Formats: sequence, structure tokens, C-alpha cells
Amino acid sequence: MAIISNDDHIGPEQENAFPLDEQQSFAPSENNMEIVVLVDAKGIITYVSPSISSLLVCASEAIVGCHARDLLHPDDFEPALWEGSSIEQAVPESQEGEYRLRHKDGSWHWFEGKSTNLLAVPGVGAIVCTFRTISQQKLAPRLHWSEIYTSKHFVQFYENDAFLIDSVSSFLGTGLETGDACVVIASQEHLLMLEEQLRANGVDLLHAGAQDKYIACEVNTALALFMVDGLPGPERFSKAIGGMIARAVQRGRHVRVFGEMVAQLWVEGKQDAAVRLEELWNNLYHNPYTFSLFCAYPMHCFAGEIYQEQFSRICQQHSHVIPDESYTSLAQIDERLRAISLLQQKASSLAAEIVERKEAESQLKISEDRYRRLFETSKDGLLIVDADTHLITDVNSSVTELLGYTREQLLGDDLGHSGMFQSQEISQAAWLEALEQPSSRYDALPLQTRDGQIRYVEFVSNRYRANGHEVIQCSLRDVSERKELDKRKDEFISMASHELKTPVTSLKGFLNLVQRRSIKQGDEKVLHYLARMDIQINKLTALINDLLDLSRMQTGKLIYREEAFLMDELVREIVANIQETTQTHRLVLEGQTLATVFGDRERIGQVLINLLNNAIKYSPQADTVLMRMANGRQKILVSVQDFGIGIAKDHHLRIFERFYQVTEPVEKTYPGLGIGLYISSEIVRRHGGLMWVESRKGEGATFHFTLPLTDEGKRLASL
Repeated sequence: MAIISNDDHIGPEQENAFPLDEQQSFAPSENNMEIVVLVDAKGIITYVSPSISSLLVCASEAIVGCHARDLLHPDDFEPALWEGSSIEQAVPESQEGEYRLRHKDGSWHWFEGKSTNLLAVPGVGAIVCTFRTISQQKLAPRLHWSEIYTSKHFVQFYENDAFLIDSVSSFLGTGLETGDACVVIASQEHLLMLEEQLRANGVDLLHAGAQDKYIACEVNTALALFMVDGLPGPERFSKAIGGMIARAVQRGRHVRVFGEMVAQLWVEGKQDAAVRLEELWNNLYHNPYTFSLFCAYPMHCFAGEIYQEQFSRICQQHSHVIPDESYTSLAQIDERLRAISLLQQKASSLAAEIVERKEAESQLKISEDRYRRLFETSKDGLLIVDADTHLITDVNSSVTELLGYTREQLLGDDLGHSGMFQSQEISQAAWLEALEQPSSRYDALPLQTRDGQIRYVEFVSNRYRANGHEVIQCSLRDVSERKELDKRKDEFISMASHELKTPVTSLKGFLNLVQRRSIKQGDEKVLHYLARMDIQINKLTALINDLLDLSRMQTGKLIYREEAFLMDELVREIVANIQETTQTHRLVLEGQTLATVFGDRERIGQVLINLLNNAIKYSPQADTVLMRMANGRQKILVSVQDFGIGIAKDHHLRIFERFYQVTEPVEKTYPGLGIGLYISSEIVRRHGGLMWVESRKGEGATFHFTLPLTDEGKRLASL
């Protein structure tokens, strides 16, 4: 709003021409919250109070001479009132309203304006207006229930019932005090709480009800009057709810309505019905009644991103939206502004987080789909087991094909007591290890199929955490055919070894006989050839013995002659014997154990011989082999170190497997079957010890093994 004057200047004599109260109404103000403006009949500003500099950051002299439209927002400027020759008649004598004035930075600030039309006063010819700033108040919702009268349809969000009852009782109580009628449609619990609160506030509900100024109905009873197939019927709604309002609106009374029907539908999960009911309320307002409608929703009903669009639709159905108590309880404007800023920051952060979460969910979905495809198409059988309950939670088709069970028969079954594990002691041991260890592996685990057959599988388990609890993934690879081939190979090796041992033994005997005769005859040349034959026969005998040992190990028939013996004595004996057979290397013995070991002395000696021979064999460019001994807690440690070609890390575990040979070009120059280290490691394991290697390619190798001392050795040997 502006002030219009017929004169370009207002002097003291003109001010004195007005009555005192009129002078006071437009006299220049020193109030920094108000702006006083004078505008002539042409709409030109002739005076602005100095307070404009603090409120709009404009100098008063910069405004004087401008048209009123330059100061007012276009939507607030009415050309019919402020332009043309009929301005004196067009502008009312007194006018009030809310206007937006232009700030220096181009933004618009809200002001409450009040004007007095003095254009017709002789010697004055001006309209005087004062503008009081209300920008901050516009940021906060009006919560004075006496002022909410003009709101057609508003909504209150709330977090607890006490706050809701307090708000509704104020809304209804104010209406009843001013002569309005009230209609309440609420839950039985809220009806009781509300009426108790109204009575406590001094409202005579019996008297109001007798005059149809207070009409109450339980929410489910009201819904039953117009709901059809889960949706509100328009005609039934208009008849049922419109009838209640018609009773209350008689004799021209304004009506205030509090309804929880939409909230009830929302809580029941009927969101579409709730939005439709909001639309019917708005239609009822226009035809044929006018009333103020108070709706309320518990805020927790909108927790979650999925309700964002529906929440927006709910807000759009209302002319006035009141936040929950966490905001409306803030009394100061500054507190509310800070709360809004904080919510904006949180909303921005949440929006960014939602984008990131959706991207993460998308990537997770892709990953899950890939995993599922791999899971379902894997040729290996896969089982997922709950580590706490031991129940099978998932299987792929390879498991059902392998074991003959259907998926339904396996899901929910206790793996440890399932048919596949029931009759095999080693299978039960494997399952217990899978429960206790992060990972486990068995090369040939026997499992029983549904029809009673035994299938051998390579069993690998991995324990990990998924969805907040521990699960075990078991991988089953069918190795039954390989197991059968190994069995046949072992049988052949056993048979061949036995068949070879007899002629080799005879050959050895005849060789010794010929050697004795040649010695008597003094034929040195023949003796030289016989000695070379003896070496080869000894190698063949050792090979046959290794094959026999291998066969006995596979069948569990390898005999151990257990006794207590001095480890240091055995080591010195073996070192001395090997030293006599080699001219290329010096064997160096370091340390001693001073320990007695319980086990098979001959078999442990076999281990030492194998390690020393390998050290010499695989270090042709070196001339030294070190053997060290040490005594630790309840066990002794023996190490054999060479300075030869070394072993790459990839082979460290596999070289102890049966028939495994390193396939790199350098190692192929050294012949062998790949059973010596397997036999040695099995002998050590059978004695309760452990064997391993430390090596790098080209830097030699050190083989270690441990053996328990006497008491511990006896205990482990008895297992």
C-alpha cells in the first residue's frame, strides 16, 4: 500500500491543518518496525520515513519521486485504485491488508499496511499509509484457534495423543465459546479423552449436545455409513456426514469439524481411500455447506520414503498445514527459523543419502543377481546352512542331482542329522569342523545318497556373516569317479610292488653271489660293473618299498613299531650314514634336543633320509646342507636347509600331496614319482607332528617338522 498526495511537498502548515489524531496517523515515524509513505494523486511517492533504510535497505531520497508500483509487488498493486483521474473516488477512506514491498536486493518482504485517504481534504490531498513488517510471522503457522476460522480444511500432524487432544480441545472449545457448532468424528479412545478435556475446561457438553451444537460419532461407526468395497461412496458420504453438518449449521451457525476417518483409513493401509475421502470433504465444503475441518494424522504413519508422494498429496488437499509438536511447541520465531533451517539441512542430506542408497541398492541387486546365477548354475553342489540352528536354508540343483533329495526335502533339515551324514563317522567329523572353524577342506568325504549309495565329494566349508547372523556355505564336488580311479591305481601299485619285490629280492641275492665269486677270482672289471648294478638294485628296492608304503597308507595298513628312542642319537646316525654316500656335500648338524621321542624309530629315520637326500639332490651347485634341532614346549623341531634351486610359494602346500611334482622346466631335470614328501609328511602326522616348508625361488629351501615329546607322543599315538 502507498500514500497518495495532491501536492509535491507537505509543509508544517499543512500538518497543522489536520486534527491531532489525523496528524499522528501519518506523522513521520521513528519506529524502526514501520515505514510511513505519502503518495500524490498520480501515484507518485512524495515522502518516505527514514526507517525504510533499515527495513528495505533503501535510502528515502531514492524512493521519493518513484511510482507506487515500483515499491509494491505486482500481485498486490491494483491499477484501478492507483492510476487514472478517478483515484480520489477509487481509493477507500480507510483500508487494511498485507502487502509485499521490494527490498534493495530484489526480494519481497511482507508488511501489514493501513491507509487513510485524505485526498479530498483541502490543503492536504494525500493518502497516508503505515507499513509494519510481518515477514517473520509469515514463516510460522497461525495457531490461534480464534483466527483459524477462515481456514476451510487444515491438517495437524502429531507425535503423541496428549498433544493432539490439547490441540483439538482448544479448536473445539474456542468455537463453542464463540457460538460455533462442533461435529466430532473420532476413535472411541480419543472421544473419551477429548470430552474429558473439554469438561475440564468448563464446557457444558450436555447443554451443547441438546442444542445440536455438539455432535459426536465414533469413527468406525461413521465409516460404515458410506464405505463401499474399500472406498468411500460419494453419495453415501454426502448423505451421512452432510446430514451431521446440516444439523449443526441450523440458524446460520458456523461449524467446526474434527474428523479422524482419513487417519483411520491410513492406519489400516487404505491410503488411496484416505486421499479420496479428503477430496470428498473438500467437495462437501463447497456444496452446500461451509465449515472449518480439522484433520489429524499421526506422524509415524509417514515414516519411510515410500510415503513421500502420498504425504505430498495429503498436504495438497488442505488449505492449512500445521507441523507436529516438535515444531509448534517452539514459542519464539527465531527458534522456528532455526528449526526450519535444520530441517532443510536434514532434508538435503537425506536426499543425497537416498540417491547414494539407491545407487548402492542397485549395485547390490546386480551383485545379488550375479551371485544367484552363479549359485544356481554351479556344477558344484552348494548348501547354505544357518550356523546357529544347523538348518539348511538354501541348496542348488547340483546338490539334489548328486544326493537324490528334492529341494523341499533338504530345506529346513538339520544338516548334521540329515541322511547324507548319518552313517559316516568321518562325515560327522567334517561337519563338526565346519561348525567350529572359519573354513575347512576334505579331499574325499563320503556322503550317503537317498538310495543308500556312497558318493565321495571334495568338501569345502566357509563360515561368514550375512544379514546379521552366521551362515556356513558348503561346496560339494563329486569326486567319486576320481576316487574309484585312485582306488584302482592303488590296487595296481600294491599288486605291482608285491610282484616286483620277489624278483628284485632274488636278483639282489644272485648279485651278491656273483660279487663274492668275482672277489675270489680278483676280476676288478667285473666287480666294478657289479657295484653299479648293486646301486641301481638298491634304488629299485627303495622305490618298491615307497610304493608299498604308499599302498599301505591308503588302506590304513602301514605298521608303526612304537617305542621310546633318543632323537639326537637317531639324527647323528642318519647324518653319518648319508655323509658316507655323498662326495659333493658336507652335512652340518647344529643343536640338540636331549629329548626322548615315542614312535617308530625306523619310520622317523626314513623321514630324515628323505629330507637329506632331497636337499642334496636339489642343490647341485651348493656344497653344504644344514640340519638343525631344537627343543620347545612339549615338542622338538627338526629343520633341513639346502642352498639350491628353491620352491615357488605356489607349490608350498601341494608338494606334500601324493604324486605331486613341480612342473617348471628346471625341476623336470630331477626324476622322481612325487611320493617321498607325501610319505614323510604322513609319517610325521601319524606321530602327532607337523611338516612344512619355507622357501623362495632360487634361494634354497628349509623343510621343518615337529614331533611331540614322550608323554604327548604316547597320547597322540593312541588316538
